[in-house]
Amino acid sequence: MVGSSPPGDDVTDDDRIPLARDSPHPLVAALETIRRDPVLLVPFFVVGLALAALDWLRRADPLPTPEHVVFDGSHLDLHVTYVGYPTGVSQTTVPLESLVALHPHLLGWGLASYVLPLLAVTVAGVVTMARPMGREPQLRMVVSLFGFVLVVDLTDRLLGSVDALQGMGLWGLPLLALLLFVMVRLFAVPGLLVAGRGLPAAIGESNRLTAGRGWQLAGLVLAFGLGAWLLADVSTVGALLSTAIVAPVHAVAIVVVLDASPDSALGSEPNADSDLEADPEGETEPDD
Repeated sequence: MVGSSPPGDDVTDDDRIPLARDSPHPLVAALETIRRDPVLLVPFFVVGLALAALDWLRRADPLPTPEHVVFDGSHLDLHVTYVGYPTGVSQTTVPLESLVALHPHLLGWGLASYVLPLLAVTVAGVVTMARPMGREPQLRMVVSLFGFVLVVDLTDRLLGSVDALQGMGLWGLPLLALLLFVMVRLFAVPGLLVAGRGLPAAIGESNRLTAGRGWQLAGLVLAFGLGAWLLADVSTVGALLSTAIVAPVHAVAIVVVLDASPDSALGSEPNADSDLEADPEGETEPDD
């Protein structure tokens, strides 16, 4: 395996919640795992309630808040909203450019309404993925995953703000195919970060683990992205539905993919101290 698990964080099969290993497809296995352990739905349900409340608050505040619209009565607008980590889709957003030159109290509110939802999604993701791994959620897991979430979100916003990319039409298909390829190869990164890998090691290991499973994982990416977008259009409770339904399935599917790897990425690796094996009497042979 690439990377290593932190010392003292050894995980045995007895610690883990039984994953549904009898299905060849991660989506079916994830749904069956959640059916066996419905507690996995709780973290993202709580976050979904908070995001729905935040949508209501944003509509009342003076900051510009573009709203999520799928069908406006004249045309259907479909998007695959997949950002690389388990989350839902809010009905309102805060464009970061709208925070420029604001009064301090408005700036504080704008930054909080941007950062806190990302942090809440991160915590829910750590709790949901750590449970079937048999690990206790830890602060270092939240810090690692939050760094990834923040970078991915800012990158997504940057690409979405480039007008040339938005108006490419059919010429943009190769770029979309490239983006889909990258999302597939990074599919397992959130789970590997929760499992204790550093970000560079997680990216390398995810690239290796997802090789040969491209079409299967591409289907998952499209299903999660489109499902979250459509559920978010439900009046008032769209953010709750997309977060409470899609995000936990996505999180558990990541764990299923890791667990199904030939040398399961969920197991811990020997730490440096285990390289010196003691003899049955508990003594080591001295060097000459």
